[in-house]
Amino acid sequence: MDRLPLNSLRAFEAAARHLSLTRAAEELRLTHGAISHQVRALEALLGTTLFTRRGRGVTLTEPGAYLANTLGTAFTQINQTMNAVRRQAVGNLTISVLTSFAARWLVPRLERFHEQHPEMVLNLQTSRELVDLHRDGVDLAVRAGKGKYPGLDIEFLMAENLFLVASPTLAGGLPKTLDDLPRYTLLRDSFDDWEMWCRAAGVDIKTLKFGTAIQDSAVLLDVVSAGGGMALARSTLASHDLAAGRLVRLFDVQVPDVFSYWVVCLPERREEPAIAKFRNWLKAEAAAFQLPAA
Repeated sequence: MDRLPLNSLRAFEAAARHLSLTRAAEELRLTHGAISHQVRALEALLGTTLFTRRGRGVTLTEPGAYLANTLGTAFTQINQTMNAVRRQAVGNLTISVLTSFAARWLVPRLERFHEQHPEMVLNLQTSRELVDLHRDGVDLAVRAGKGKYPGLDIEFLMAENLFLVASPTLAGGLPKTLDDLPRYTLLRDSFDDWEMWCRAAGVDIKTLKFGTAIQDSAVLLDVVSAGGGMALARSTLASHDLAAGRLVRLFDVQVPDVFSYWVVCLPERREEPAIAKFRNWLKAEAAAFQLPAA
């Protein structure tokens, strides 16, 4: 066979997937007769029957089922490869990250990525919700969790620590000892772990006074830096405010966060050039990041 009969193969694959010549014709925007002609030509070329025709419907013969399975896989791989080449040529990459992680850690570093890869355009989607990488048009995601994401390629990025922070201009002055904490308003977000921090600090959590619960960790730190109270901060999110003096760390007590950061993508797309470039850059930035000292 000198040349593959691509039109016949495409017509047969669509008909086999739908088990209908009519629906295959609708998908490929051909007539029912054209699909039937292509399938019969393929059967003549292969010397075997691929469909059993029953009224308006069709069923696959054993050779037909074998060919349909192989073609389905092949066409899927071809489509994925073409999409990868198209994305590489355009240089676009869509990334999903938590809003707080984007604002406090990722975005301040992106200038370095663009200096290294000026040909690439990043589309940053920020959300607290987990996106579906199969459905939502996202190429790569950075997730905070325990690294259990079935069906995805998962790579550890970095861990987190939790420690107490406040504004240096906090009303009433900063606490001098842990025994002073009950006099202050403490803020919390959805994922902090005051119980674990209190155990490490030797503080009875029942003596503490908690104020507003703020879901977004970046907003929480904005409130704290404005003097709205004290809170547990994550090392990655608080680093710039600590360096700028907008926040100060209180006491030498820190605990590991139960959540770490992970880079995830679809396994079949892991080695796509654009994804590999961004993932490798992320890992290098994470490795260079210095956690605040205890």
